[in-house]
Amino acid sequence: MLYLQDVTIKRGSKIVFYNWNARIKNSKITIISGKNGVGKSTLLRAIAGMIPLEQGIVKNYNNEIFKDKIKWGQNLIYIDSKSGLSRDLTVYENLKTWSQMKGWNTSDNDLQKALESVDMLNYKNLYVSQCSEGLKKRAALSRLYLSLLFNIEFWLLDEPTNELDQKSIILFNKLIQRFLENKGTVLLACHELKLFDFNYELLNLDLLKK
Repeated sequence: MLYLQDVTIKRGSKIVFYNWNARIKNSKITIISGKNGVGKSTLLRAIAGMIPLEQGIVKNYNNEIFKDKIKWGQNLIYIDSKSGLSRDLTVYENLKTWSQMKGWNTSDNDLQKALESVDMLNYKNLYVSQCSEGLKKRAALSRLYLSLLFNIEFWLLDEPTNELDQKSIILFNKLIQRFLENKGTVLLACHELKLFDFNYELLNLDLLKK
């Protein structure tokens, strides 16, 4: 169980969460919903360690996750709504460089399979600057396949289905299903709940923050 205890998070001068408590089940998918501006992205970035907490703690079971930020960062994959790709590299080069930054020893075969998992193999030599928004999103999501090879426990995904067509959403669902079968935990910010064809927990920030 991931516990958020008495958590306060600010963005600039704005308090987004104040003295807030929540529980997120491990080995499940939790969809974070709510209207724009309610704090979905802020919450994911804070759990990922990219926004400091003003106060409070986050625990994974009994371990405070930010006591060892490096170890926590190695245990998760965070993909934001902007995908985080270099325009000056090809799709393949982006994935390879990202894998190297994670310290993973991935083979060419691993990288090809990752791209194939989101139907991006035919676009591997395309520069990101030449890609549509849908292709960029799929290129970013190919990282999820690689995480299946390295015992990653958490996926933190911000609006991962934006710009995806129906075929790509089906492939994305398959990746999530494999991760859940491996006892992975998914936190996912999304508006379109009907896109997912499996059971999930719902964290509705519109209700919880009233």
